Amino acid sequence: MKKIIFLLLAIHTFVLSYSQKTENKIIGTWLMYKVFEYEKDVTEKHNPANNRWIEFKTDGTFISDGDPFGKNAGRWKLDSEKSILYIDSDIDDDDSEWNITFEGDKMIWTGIGHPRKENAKLIHKRKEN
Repeated sequence: MKKIIFLLLAIHTFVLSYSQKTENKIIGTWLMYKVFEYEKDVTEKHNPANNRWIEFKTDGTFISDGDPFGKNAGRWKLDSEKSILYIDSDIDDDDSEWNITFEGDKMIWTGIGHPRKENAKLIHKRKEN
């Protein structure tokens, strides 16, 4: 019985640690690098001035800015087990859900919930300090 309790505790600790590591990866400022719709590069349309960014804060809030969409803010939540990022924007009708993956200094978002969103991919690069 002690072995089972120890094993369950170890699994719980591992899952909690993994979740925290994934959540910690997202904290910071990310620069929009590439945007794809239906596998076509549409970065010029969505980031023409190459100045879009988003910052995820430890308190669960975010801020973002850049042309052509301007400033935004709100709350974010991460389901680490499913690698789903939930964006709750202060702007009406701008909430979204994304599958996220990490590749080196890049965070890749793939939309969820609608065929158009599911065929959208955003690639962000971590801003260097």
